Amino acid sequence: MAYILGKAAVEDFNAWKSAFDRFDSFRTDNGQEGYQVFQGVDDPNEAVVLFEWADDEDPRAFFASEEMRERLEEAGVKGRPELTELEFIDRRSTQHPSA
Repeated sequence: MAYILGKAAVEDFNAWKSAFDRFDSFRTDNGQEGYQVFQGVDDPNEAVVLFEWADDEDPRAFFASEEMRERLEEAGVKGRPELTELEFIDRRSTQHPSA
């Protein structure tokens, strides 16, 4: 599985998130297997998404496609998103006892 961290400034986070949700099947049809969405604390119009992508698909080509650029523009993304390909190394979860 490939991981892509996408970070973008958006005009309005809630409007962007609504468009992001509408385009889910488009991403899934092109290799997305899952994602986590984050919102900037200091800048609420900063959207960060950690995508999980199928190994047999090229996420960089997908994000560079004309169709994806059009959808990003429609969603209110300002400029080009910053994309970083990541390799999964380790995970740890700590559960805290409830008070």
